[in-house]
Amino acid sequence: MNRDDVRARVEAFVADFHAAWERAGKPPSSLGSDHAVDAWRGEQAVLVDAHFTPGASTGEENMLSGRPAHDPSLETITEVKVETDRATVRSVMGDGSMPTYYAYRLVRDNEQWKISRLLGFLDPPGVPLVDPAEAEALLSSASLDAALPADLELDVAGLFAHGRQVALLGETVSLEVIHLGEVTCGSGVLTVRDFGYGAFDLAPLARRLRAGIYRVEVSRAASTNVALRLLISEAPAVSWHPAEEPGESNVIGVDAGNVAILDLATLVSCEAQQVEELFQEQSLLLLDAAGTVFSLTGDANDAVMVTSGYGDGAYPCYWGVADDGTIAALVVDFLVLH
Repeated sequence: MNRDDVRARVEAFVADFHAAWERAGKPPSSLGSDHAVDAWRGEQAVLVDAHFTPGASTGEENMLSGRPAHDPSLETITEVKVETDRATVRSVMGDGSMPTYYAYRLVRDNEQWKISRLLGFLDPPGVPLVDPAEAEALLSSASLDAALPADLELDVAGLFAHGRQVALLGETVSLEVIHLGEVTCGSGVLTVRDFGYGAFDLAPLARRLRAGIYRVEVSRAASTNVALRLLISEAPAVSWHPAEEPGESNVIGVDAGNVAILDLATLVSCEAQQVEELFQEQSLLLLDAAGTVFSLTGDANDAVMVTSGYGDGAYPCYWGVADDGTIAALVVDFLVLH
């Protein structure tokens, strides 16, 4: 009976969503007039009240499109899983070459099933982020003895001088260094990237580390992230070198307002949907936090994600080298103080 009730809730939502789109989202409403937007948001609020838990959303509140995100004639439920008071429904929407795959998370409240989260994916369930051969090639391209580029005359350490007075947007403010937690890197191979990229342009840093657990910090000025730092050792860095990908630069491109440092071996073991869902979850956490430390697979915290300064852009990444030649730190500079 639970499975039937769960399926019925999702089917009812899909039907009601399409009816709402017919009323308020369908062209010519999608041309973007203020009246059309207000009407669409009103329809979405009614949908959430009827089918979702408080505080949830359909994810389509600000999207007026010529093609509805949900249509009972095109969206097919492919799986229903129920575990006591929680359930997951998977579906595929569309009959063209680029379908959308949905995962509905539901909870039972007062004998009713309600949708708590609605996730959309480009890849079907079970598809790996990268295939095993590509994963092996990526990991093997990093080495413990990879040469470092020439050192640069930079005051990277000054980005983490807690209490230092700096100029920001015409005001003088203090730097605050926040300890986010610890990150486990079992493989020693790191990737630094916009976590929203998924598998796109995936590459390791050329220099491999010894496996270990490393402290991670973010420097902030007036609630704006200035730089991200992974502390490899307690030794102070005496020189700074570009932290490059193999044969590439040390600049991290950002289009979704974040930078993440991740254990590449764990990342490439994930499914594509798993990574996309994690990105959505962690992005929500960044709305109220300086950064978030999390686990890619649920075993150990092996990833950190922070807001990238003022947002999208291109940010340099550096290795800090100690006096004895060992790697002491990895830093991403968000160029806020330049």
